Amino acid sequence: MPTGVLTAFYIADPAAEESIESLFHVNERFFYRDKPTYVVDPKGIGDTKLLMKSAFRQLVDDLRPLGFLPTLTMEIDKYVISLNKARPPGPPRGNRNLILFAITSGTIFLDGYLRSNNPVLYNVLMKDTPIYVNALYFTLAILAIFGVHELGHKAVAIIRGVEASMPYFIPAPPGMGGTFGAVITQKEPPTNRDALFDLGLSGPLVGFLVTILVAVVGLRLSFVVPVDEVTTWMAAYPEVRFQSIPFPLLLEFLATVVRPTSEGMVLLLHPVAFAAWVGCLVTYINLIPAWQLDGGHISRAMIGRSYHRVMSVVGIILMMFSGYFIMAVMIAFFMMRTPQDAADGPLDDISPLSTSRKLLVLVYVAIMALTLVSLFPV
Repeated sequence: MPTGVLTAFYIADPAAEESIESLFHVNERFFYRDKPTYVVDPKGIGDTKLLMKSAFRQLVDDLRPLGFLPTLTMEIDKYVISLNKARPPGPPRGNRNLILFAITSGTIFLDGYLRSNNPVLYNVLMKDTPIYVNALYFTLAILAIFGVHELGHKAVAIIRGVEASMPYFIPAPPGMGGTFGAVITQKEPPTNRDALFDLGLSGPLVGFLVTILVAVVGLRLSFVVPVDEVTTWMAAYPEVRFQSIPFPLLLEFLATVVRPTSEGMVLLLHPVAFAAWVGCLVTYINLIPAWQLDGGHISRAMIGRSYHRVMSVVGIILMMFSGYFIMAVMIAFFMMRTPQDAADGPLDDISPLSTSRKLLVLVYVAIMALTLVSLFPV
């Protein structure tokens, strides 16, 4: 039988092709690099890009249960859909998440205990509060900020029907908050730029809201004392170091409302308030529009693959100007080792970002501005 006759028949799973034919006009079908490939046009009347976006989103939902992941590309002036075998669900690894969570809880508690083991705190300001209680407050605050951040990502994955892991918490030595944060893994790329944008913004947004709550509680637990009193404590407790830290705009505003400080007075942060400071710092770093940070996903969704690397360079420069030199070098290193065509984009990388999400960019910029912790001395 001549090879050309095969194009009149199904070249892949019949159920998968029936779904494609129900949503698109199929003009050609062939194998490209061993993948079933289809040249299609949208059905219906209206904006072609929006019709393709809607139909392809439905196609992804239809094919996922069949074990396929389609990709949508534009070849010159033709829409091309390729079928890829989806990775089978892996075995659950909840034990690893729980072990890392337990270890990270321990390192955070240790960090909080060392911060709370302050004679000014337990001898003067909070005589009736045991050290371990403040350490526990600090632990709960940090876990809430980082945990809810990652659960925000997971919630978006669940809503979109994508399999995602529970958060993997990463422990860190005392002095660094006790954790490097947490990550989740997804089994497949986002469907389109809207989904990629939602994935990037969801974690920082809910983490930011929790940071506000932690900041209010922490500032209410904090103390406004005379500067002369601090000088006396420095003489009485030479092992205690009082250090000024740069406040982001969010904490500056909340402090003026919750714990206003008049002339000649100084604000001493409770460990929970310091946890909010850490939350602001991590939120800001995550929103830097570079590489595969949350901000990198957002910028990738906004401007596409072609300009993503350029925006990542801008993000690295912004990181350096904010004082995060080591982090900037790390991101630059990983970015150079990531191929330009790495599969970090959505399945449909040609449909435009929705108008509502373009407006949400203002929220993204506002959160960055409010959480900016500049490490340069003012």
